[in-house]
Amino acid sequence: MRIIASALLLILVGGCAGGLSKEECLYADWRAIGYEDGARGAPTSAVSSHRQACAKKAGVTPDMSAYLAGRDAGLREYCQPSNGFAVGSRGGHYYGVCNGPEEGAFTAAYQQGNQLYALESDVARTSAALDEAHARYENIEHRISHAEVALVSPETPHAERLDILADIKNMQEEKRRIEHSFRPLRVEHERALEELADYRAFLVTEGPYPGAMDVTRASY
Repeated sequence: MRIIASALLLILVGGCAGGLSKEECLYADWRAIGYEDGARGAPTSAVSSHRQACAKKAGVTPDMSAYLAGRDAGLREYCQPSNGFAVGSRGGHYYGVCNGPEEGAFTAAYQQGNQLYALESDVARTSAALDEAHARYENIEHRISHAEVALVSPETPHAERLDILADIKNMQEEKRRIEHSFRPLRVEHERALEELADYRAFLVTEGPYPGAMDVTRASY
């Protein structure tokens, strides 16, 4: 508990890689710092950032035995399959820090979570593209209506009417192009939704990792 509390304190104060202050370097609990780095799956290069920061700011060298002991404890927490799934499902990066028998289960879970993240991103992307097309369509309809009002206004000079007619023609062509894009965009979005639903159903029935059930409850 003392290690966890110290690590949480470091996170709140600003103990990210390379971000230790002079005071933090002088009074550092290197076991807690190692635990924090391990628990978040930081790459092995994290300690180099701490070493450089503390050498520059305080002339302090990390206690490597304490740091590595803490890091090993943190990695035991990080390298659980349930956490691998969680990291992958939020699009987190895995730095290959898990070793030994647990690595295979972790990476398998991570890949399952990452696949879920990719499918959810696909749904979000296709939904945004569809929304953008609808927004462009509404905007151009508004512009055409405004131009048509100006076209019949008695205050509009004859020379300007010709330009307005040309603008209306161009806008109507653009409107038709947008209309033609709706169907393929809808098809792509529906395909993305289908693939996501299928994969979530797979996770519910086949996913062996804790946390998969909770993630799949989200809906679009």
